Amino acid sequence: MAVINKYVIIVIILCGFQWTINAQDRNRLEKEKAKLEKEIANINAILKETLKTKKISASELVVLKKKIAQRQQLIQNITTQTNMLKGEINTTQQSISDLQHQIIALKSSYAQMLRYAQKNKTSMDKFTFIFSSKDYTEAYRRYVFFRQFGEVQKQKIEQIKQKTRELNIKTNELELKKNNQEYLLATEQKNKEELYKEQKNKEQTLTSIKKQEKQYQKQLKEKEAKRKKLQQQIDNAIAAEIRKQKALAEKRKAAEKKIEKQTTTTQKTTDKVKNNKYVIATTVEDIALADNFAASKGKLPYPCDNGIVVSTYGMHSHPDIKGVMVENRGIDIRLPKGSSVRSVFDGVVVKVFKEPHGNMGIIIRHGEYMTVYTSLKVVSVNEGDKVITRQVIGTIATNADGQSEMNFQIWKGYENVNPALWLR
Repeated sequence: MAVINKYVIIVIILCGFQWTINAQDRNRLEKEKAKLEKEIANINAILKETLKTKKISASELVVLKKKIAQRQQLIQNITTQTNMLKGEINTTQQSISDLQHQIIALKSSYAQMLRYAQKNKTSMDKFTFIFSSKDYTEAYRRYVFFRQFGEVQKQKIEQIKQKTRELNIKTNELELKKNNQEYLLATEQKNKEELYKEQKNKEQTLTSIKKQEKQYQKQLKEKEAKRKKLQQQIDNAIAAEIRKQKALAEKRKAAEKKIEKQTTTTQKTTDKVKNNKYVIATTVEDIALADNFAASKGKLPYPCDNGIVVSTYGMHSHPDIKGVMVENRGIDIRLPKGSSVRSVFDGVVVKVFKEPHGNMGIIIRHGEYMTVYTSLKVVSVNEGDKVITRQVIGTIATNADGQSEMNFQIWKGYENVNPALWLR
């Protein structure tokens, strides 16, 4: 019997441990589900703006594909949660069944005790029974018997009450889990229906693009031509800033040499920089800023909230239109209309410029590194301003097709790098 009890205790402990793990996993999945739902809502808001203009571009297909991928992730998440709940419901039902059997056994045992007490009841009360003993030892034994019998009765009653409370808790828990399961199943079905509509929408958009492939090829080539003009402007601004910082560095070096010649001591100036590993970070402050920026690789915040990356870094073929190559020195991010654009790190605004097609652009220097923000309607900083991480520097512009899309770039000196490796 003791072995069986030990086995039961071990099983209960393991079940409790597994339930805790499941609860933690479901909590993580619920957070992931909320995040996916938010991202899908953001995509819907972005697509809604384009639909108002009734103009669909090839980049809409990228957004639709992103939405479908998020929807599929969401369905998988819900399916996983539903399966976990199913397991928890089975475990809870088993616990309820075990508790019911335990309560029945306890009540049966208690009834047996009452029958025994009734059967052995005499006309004498317990005190008479005790004092009628032949000696002190027998009287003590009879006293202990009555006391223990009473304690056992109390314990049985308390056990029955405790198990009944546990049964009520488990029953309520089961009801809650079943309701949660029903909600998840309904949500899963709704998302499957939405996924079907989105896939049909994507097919229709793709068919529309294929029918007007020449028009879209022309549209993309025009977009690439605009991108090249803007990129040339950015390249020139970056090169000018590097030349400026190098010239300032040369002036500082010349001043340092002059001071060294005038001084009679061998002590060097405290802010002199030796063995500088950077091209344009030539002061102690700039090097510290550049080191902090470099240490933040993979942790930088996005330059906007609720954005969707619609074009990645580098030279690549257009995913749906043959013969069209896309070159991107940064990443293109689609945003909801009127969204704020933010600095991704502490730095100094070194360039505020008007783009070839009328929008505004900003370049911020972070020691050796520079970040570029394009397609702004409103700029809220000036050249020379110091900015901090996540400070609003402007508002995104919206084009004639209802699209609000920015290009974000990161540079290290003369070298252009992939922002996707730096952003969180």
